[in-house]
Amino acid sequence: MRTSLNNIKAIDDHLLGLAAPPDNLLFEAKMILNPELRADVYWHQQTLALVQQYGREQLRAEIEAVHKQLFTRPEHHGFRQSILRFFKR
Repeated sequence: MRTSLNNIKAIDDHLLGLAAPPDNLLFEAKMILNPELRADVYWHQQTLALVQQYGREQLRAEIEAVHKQLFTRPEHHGFRQSILRFFKR
C-alpha cells in the first residue's frame, strides 16, 4: 500500500526529531495502535540510513579527488609543501 505524503512528513518529523513533543507522543501512540504505520516507520528509517551512508561515501569520494589533485599535480607543489610543513613540526 502506498504511504500518503502526510504520513511521510509525519514519519520524517518523528525520525528527525522535528515534531513538537505533543505531536511526537501522539505519533508514538499511533504506531502502537497501527502495525502498518510501525512497519512504514521502520522502512523509512532504513531508507534514511542508506541515503545518509550514500551521502557519506559521495563526500569521501569528493574529498579524495580534491586530495589527489592537490598532492599530485605539479602546479600545487607550493601548497603541498606548506601543508606538509604543518606536520613536520
